[in-house]
Amino acid sequence: MAVDYRRIAKWASAISVLFFVSFILIFPIAEDSLESVMDPEQQNVARLTPGSNASVDLIENRVYIALRLEEQNEGADLRLIYEDGGELVGKSPNWMQLDRLVGNLTYSPVREFQPTQSGTYSLYNDGGSTLWLVDETASGLKGFSDPSVIGLFTTCCLGVISGIIALIFALLMLQNKSKQDGKRVSGLIIDGRVMTTDELYRAHQKKDDPGVPDPFVERRNDSQKTEQTPSGSGSQIVREETNDAWKGWDEG
Repeated sequence: MAVDYRRIAKWASAISVLFFVSFILIFPIAEDSLESVMDPEQQNVARLTPGSNASVDLIENRVYIALRLEEQNEGADLRLIYEDGGELVGKSPNWMQLDRLVGNLTYSPVREFQPTQSGTYSLYNDGGSTLWLVDETASGLKGFSDPSVIGLFTTCCLGVISGIIALIFALLMLQNKSKQDGKRVSGLIIDGRVMTTDELYRAHQKKDDPGVPDPFVERRNDSQKTEQTPSGSGSQIVREETNDAWKGWDEG
């Protein structure tokens, strides 16, 4: 059973469009949920004014990000001290830790922490601007558990996959069509082979006059009549009764 590439490509395209339309409809709802999850004012472990400190309970292997407002960003200027007196230095944010745009405010990451053991830490804000410490791991889990966010990413992914499938089958359809076109009679070529004189004559005969007799001896039909008459030398003269139509063919 032959595969109908055209039909599959059309259905995949329609499904892809349907998913992208759903994505557009879900986006406003999911955007509000994502903004809520990313807002340091709503999701934070601690919020410290300049020169203050607070005790925070951190969980091992989770990622914590320290943030300051972009226009007030003066660097890390903080300390995170474990209860035994040891300091958790942390590291500079990597390329994955992007600025967070919430409303008209932009929060910039200034330090990243990943404790190797759970416990109570003391966080000191030594800078001149407000400092937020957020649990990045918890925020991510909360965001991806929201139905609207799940729907947003699902419709986007399925729409892209359906679009790729539609493109693949569209290319297969064009390739298959090209192969079929190559098998058709075109000029003097049949299936990549040059037509013989016999085949060329028959192709021409179908177009012009189906009543024209076959000029090739081995394929003459019953309408051709042969007469034999004796000659003085004992040889036979063969005369064929033919229509005038085929003379033009022999004479070119």
